Amino acid sequence: MDAKPPMSNICLFLGSVALSLVFAEGFLRLFPGLLPPEVQQLVEDGPNNQGVSHPYIGHLQTPYKSFVLSGTDFIATHHVDAHGFRNARPWPDRAEIVAIGDSLTFGNGVDDEQAWPAILARSLKRSRIINLGLVGGGTQQYLRVYETFGMKLKPKLLLVGFFARNDFWDDAMFDRWLEWGVGGNYMVWRNFGRPRRVSFSLQRPLGSIMDVLHWNHALFSRSSYLYTLLLHARGVVRKWRPAEVKIYEFPNGTRLELFPGDFASKTVGAQPGRREFQLTLQALQRIHSIATANGTHVLVIFQPSKEEVYLPLLGDPLPDPARPLQAALDKIGIGILDLTPIFRQRAEAGEKLFFEVDGHPNARGYALIAELVLSHLKDNAKRYGLKDFGESSSP
Repeated sequence: MDAKPPMSNICLFLGSVALSLVFAEGFLRLFPGLLPPEVQQLVEDGPNNQGVSHPYIGHLQTPYKSFVLSGTDFIATHHVDAHGFRNARPWPDRAEIVAIGDSLTFGNGVDDEQAWPAILARSLKRSRIINLGLVGGGTQQYLRVYETFGMKLKPKLLLVGFFARNDFWDDAMFDRWLEWGVGGNYMVWRNFGRPRRVSFSLQRPLGSIMDVLHWNHALFSRSSYLYTLLLHARGVVRKWRPAEVKIYEFPNGTRLELFPGDFASKTVGAQPGRREFQLTLQALQRIHSIATANGTHVLVIFQPSKEEVYLPLLGDPLPDPARPLQAALDKIGIGILDLTPIFRQRAEAGEKLFFEVDGHPNARGYALIAELVLSHLKDNAKRYGLKDFGESSSP
């Protein structure tokens, strides 16, 4: 029997591979429960599930959306209101306290009632608290959220949840998004390719077509269950390089994964000479200026990362990325509350305050944030004009 021409063999092989990939994709879509929880979450976090675009803020959560967020060591139900934030409906005309910040203020990874602003709300019976936490946001977006949604509530106190672990990096990304003028949903841009403005140009027709194809290929790929599974597998392999992860183990056998390399890369902009630092400081100054003009006190809450809390317990002390910013805010006269020392004390006592893999606090960590903020509010109730402290002040 004559052998088939080499080209036929190649075509047959490629066809078989393509058919196998299609079959694997279809199988995973029919039985998504077979995927590891973290891969299921990556699928949920695809380009079509990044909320909605906002021309000034960049993005918001999809209004009225309810969704389940799961990982290797948590599962939580999130509900958002008509504006895309995590509050009961409807909003009041006024609120005594407004909280702005990122996913830590939103309460990522825990149920609605376990987010720290929700714990405060249950403790302060006579004050209405509105949570304007924006998942994926940085301080420039906190400012825009406050201008758009918070100012009209005329709060007595504005709480700014700051997370040095990535807020400087987030400010750099948002600034680049604004500079490039790409528009659309900021989170899609940030998480799926960060393209410059994609448009057709007669001066470079082939390059324009390639830009469009590259951007759409990135979006299409991240919509694939199979591609996401392979992407996760690659990440697992890379993560377990000795230089990439360190393990903190508790006496009961539970543990935390810490990422000093990623921490260092995300906090490089925390120094005063860096543009990211200036962007962050300017945004906080602007927030303070607007709030003060409207009779609102401002308190910036420094929430530590698990690297800052637990790496020192492994003998790997880190430079404090928040210290230069704290000094600058103190010089200006902006109130600060640094939660890091107490978090470290509780960690030394054996408390597990963060999820094992995910970088957010666990329910106990969020409760500790609420406990420390509540203690500060009680000590400064007269200054802030808050009148509801007593037996109900325990979270």
